Amino acid sequence: MVQQLEEQLGKFELTLGRWCLLVALKSSGRPMVPSELSDDLAVTRANISNLLNSLEQAGSIRRDFDPNNRRRILVSLTPEGHKLILNVWPVYEQFIVQNVGNKLTLEEQNQLKNLLEKLF
Repeated sequence: MVQQLEEQLGKFELTLGRWCLLVALKSSGRPMVPSELSDDLAVTRANISNLLNSLEQAGSIRRDFDPNNRRRILVSLTPEGHKLILNVWPVYEQFIVQNVGNKLTLEEQNQLKNLLEKLF
């Protein structure tokens, strides 16, 4: 299933890791430091650095110095990053519905939702 999702995301020049990072930034509603993204996505700092480099080259994110602490870097979505999320979201949502949602009863979907909310 992950391979199929990667194929869908590849049409937008995204990997699953890049997509998750963009969604994490969008969900936070604020700029984040790389270590927060690393913790949120449960990946190493080296992986976050590679993801950030590729997304920055693509123009989807930007890194700026924190105005309150110039030793910290803040990562934020660019307008292009917001547009990319809007374009990809329907494809991602359809994939999840077809491969997860349609395989569960409504009761099972609610159970899954409750369990995920409990974990996160």
